[in-house]
Amino acid sequence: MPRKSAADQAATLDTIRTEAFQLFGVYGYDGVSIGDIAKAAGLSKGAMYWHFQGKDALYIDCLQRLHGYFDQHVFDPVKAEPDPIQQMMLFFHGIANLVQDEALKHGVAGYWLRSSRSDLGEIDTVHRGFEERTAGILEEMLRRAVEQQVLDLADDLVDMARAMISVMEAIVLPMRAHTTSEVYQTLGVLARTMMRAYTKQPVLVELFRKI
Repeated sequence: MPRKSAADQAATLDTIRTEAFQLFGVYGYDGVSIGDIAKAAGLSKGAMYWHFQGKDALYIDCLQRLHGYFDQHVFDPVKAEPDPIQQMMLFFHGIANLVQDEALKHGVAGYWLRSSRSDLGEIDTVHRGFEERTAGILEEMLRRAVEQQVLDLADDLVDMARAMISVMEAIVLPMRAHTTSEVYQTLGVLARTMMRAYTKQPVLVELFRKI
């Protein structure tokens, strides 16, 4: 059998990654086998192992792809903006944009399903690393807001950053279960609630009605 061209190999790899990403997003790590992904991709198991050493390597690839979507829509824009008020606006708008991304239309809740395996060290490390990194971005955002007297968080700064990560995940998990307007309405309520609880500038509550 002639060896596939580089273009054909790249297309096969893209098919594997796309099918695996969707399957893991719906059924989680435990709910998907290499055989399931091979069948969805129209390939043999042998072809799968040509591109990935095993299920863990493929899952990590998909997990990193998921994190890339979060970065694209939420965290990269937040990092690039120096003004903390605009950063908070971008955070909430970014979540809404993430939910509408066609690449995630099949859902991603499976990536938060806990595996029955106890030896997923590298996978857990990748997931924890993402949450710690993104919480750090939000901590810096909130720290700027405190320094500029936009928010008065007292001792809640670190906890608030982690709460914002949890809120983001809670909105993303039931993707497509709510309309775009419902997502924006929910985000607006959460943003204004945060402002009412911690802002030193009541006018910001009204500003966040624009979400």
